Amino acid sequence: MTKSRVDPVRNEYFYSVLNVPTTASANEIRERYRALSVIFHPDKQRGERTKDTAAVEFLEIQKAYEVLSDPFLREVYDFLGEDALKTPWPTELRSQSVEQIRAHLRRWRIDRSQELFDHLIRPRGTVTCGIDASTLFARDDDLDYDSRGILTRFRGVWVSQFAIRHSVMKVLNEKTNLKFTSHLGLGPRNDLLSRNNLMGTIRHQFSPRLALEATAHFLDPHLVVAKASYEDNDNTLNCRVHFIPAFWNLLPPASTVSFSRRLFRHASTVGSVAWTFSPLSMGSFEFDIHSPQPFDFSSSENYVHYTDRMNADFTNKPGSASGFGVGLRAWSCGLQLSGLNSCIRTEWSIWFFELSLRFKAGLEIGFRQMAYLVTATWTNTNAAISTSFGVSTKGLIMRFELEYLHQKWILPITLSTVRNQTLEFFSAVLPSTVLLLGYHFVLKPRRQLQRTLYFRKAERLLKEEKIQLRRRIDDTVGLLSDTAKRHMQTERSRGGLVILSATYGPETDAENLTIDVTVPVQALVHNSQVHIPGHRTKAGIQGFYDPAPTSPKSLRVRYLFRDRQHYAEIPDYVPVVLPLPDHLVN
Repeated sequence: MTKSRVDPVRNEYFYSVLNVPTTASANEIRERYRALSVIFHPDKQRGERTKDTAAVEFLEIQKAYEVLSDPFLREVYDFLGEDALKTPWPTELRSQSVEQIRAHLRRWRIDRSQELFDHLIRPRGTVTCGIDASTLFARDDDLDYDSRGILTRFRGVWVSQFAIRHSVMKVLNEKTNLKFTSHLGLGPRNDLLSRNNLMGTIRHQFSPRLALEATAHFLDPHLVVAKASYEDNDNTLNCRVHFIPAFWNLLPPASTVSFSRRLFRHASTVGSVAWTFSPLSMGSFEFDIHSPQPFDFSSSENYVHYTDRMNADFTNKPGSASGFGVGLRAWSCGLQLSGLNSCIRTEWSIWFFELSLRFKAGLEIGFRQMAYLVTATWTNTNAAISTSFGVSTKGLIMRFELEYLHQKWILPITLSTVRNQTLEFFSAVLPSTVLLLGYHFVLKPRRQLQRTLYFRKAERLLKEEKIQLRRRIDDTVGLLSDTAKRHMQTERSRGGLVILSATYGPETDAENLTIDVTVPVQALVHNSQVHIPGHRTKAGIQGFYDPAPTSPKSLRVRYLFRDRQHYAEIPDYVPVVLPLPDHLVN
């Protein structure tokens, strides 16, 4: 039996099931539920047909009462509707005030609407505005006498480039998508690819490894780009062809073939080669090696693949106090052979996942020029900010990028068209100073706040579970106490290993999350030794439990051996071996 909803937009269907107003109190809802339950309870029906109908109605009544009798679920239902009840909401929301809950639900609705819109057509936009400000910083010797004034220098600033690029994409099915792109720009007119144009791209994924893509420019010069790619676990092959149908007989198509392969089975180092043929210029051959190396100093366990760390939500994990504990180091070097444009290049980058901060530095040395580039990028769920400065024989350019909801604004500023060491120095020092201040006053306090909120949440959850958990742990410690006493008496009589105190908890000063495991550790003593294997958590040992999931923990032991004090602090995933000479306390 199905029933049409009264008004799904106003979210009053559950109220109509119980026949109460939206302003009904908890007592009114409870009384109405009891009255309807007596009428429609299946056990009170006599006929089978009546019993089936009553069962459907009774389930509707129960569902409505479960939602409206719960203050938090009622707020969710009133504000977002029935579909939002399926969302796994954070448990800490229930302890917040009504105003805080509604503010959270309001933000969630905005984010959800943005996600739905983005999933529908996936709009992407880029606005580039290049500014030539070289007259502001030019030396007096490089300017005419009449051009050295401040006002004259400012009048010399001009927009050297302006371009707008926007695209939308529609997913036709699981394997095929269609994309339309428009490009409008003011700049060099001799570049076919930078002219104003409308483009359409269709991409089809024939298999998980093979994909084909074709792009057509609808306006002059009607360029067509075809691309095929093949990718498996270790290899990637790409083939790209550019051609103009009207000049097919006059100009052979420009082609690029690239191949990359993982060089070692147990490492992420990738080598790639690329060959490009162009009828209008000399072709080129490129060779590159790229090696990413993830690191994790916030936990003693073996780090996982860096893509898992990139997708991790560090707001729900304590991480490191500084924010520099988890990240990715990467280096690359390459060679390009293309006549006078031949060069060698190298690049080094480091990505701190907890801070969402990335630094990159690159150097290129060729026959015509030497250039280097330094970039700093901060990313968030919906936004990204990037700043960089590059120096070459053509001068100095600073570049600023801002991205929000996949809409990007790029501002390249030409500060000088010749080498200027003083300007290069300040162009490096000023952004670095701003970055250090931003870390000290913004990123670091934000990271510390995330850690504080995490441990408060862990303490609250532990307190809620502590009654039942504490009873089980106390019973376990009681079972181990006799064994621990016998071991202690035996070890004391022969000057062996005696555990004075042992605690287990996070690697922080969160005392409320530290548990006493003196008795369980003493029970593990055998022949004046304790050995606990590594590469796994110690929370499964009898008398232990995990007070802060996902947080790095340590076992801290103070013990006597041969009547001398020892102290050891062992990370969770490191093997425990007691006694050791290194643990001796002077």
